[in-house]
Amino acid sequence: MPETNTRRAYLLAAIRAHGRPVTTQLAERLMVGSPWPTTGRNTVRKDLRAFARHGYLSPADIDGRRIYHLITPEGRPPVSAPAISMPDHVRVLGQLERGEVRAGADAAREIAARYEAAYGRAVWGRGGCETAEGGAAA
Repeated sequence: MPETNTRRAYLLAAIRAHGRPVTTQLAERLMVGSPWPTTGRNTVRKDLRAFARHGYLSPADIDGRRIYHLITPEGRPPVSAPAISMPDHVRVLGQLERGEVRAGADAAREIAARYEAAYGRAVWGRGGCETAEGGAAA
C-alpha cells in the first residue's frame, strides 16, 4: 500500500521500528521528526485505520482506548502479553500500593491545608470545615 516517499510509508516504517503496539497519541509523536511534522491527530487516526484495513495493523479496544498491534508476515499480531482489561478497583488499589495515589484522612488534611494556605478560610464558606463542637477541624 504505502509508497516509499509518502506520509503513510513514513508512519508505517516508524511503527515497525518502534516494534510495540501503537496508539493515536504515540503515532502522532512518531510523526514529529518526519517531513510532515504538522500531521494532526485526525490524519494519524485515518492512517492507522487505513493500515488496519490493508492488513498492516490489528486494532484492539482496551479500557475504551484503541490500540493497534503490528501484523507479522504470517498474518497475525506478534505474541505479547495478553490484553486483559483491568477492573477499575484493581487499577486503583495498585496505584495506592505504589504510592501514585494517596487516600485517607491524612491526605485529605494535607489537601485542605494547601487550599487554605492558598485561598484562606474563605474557601470553606460558612461552617464548611468545622467539627460538631463548633471549632475548626484539626
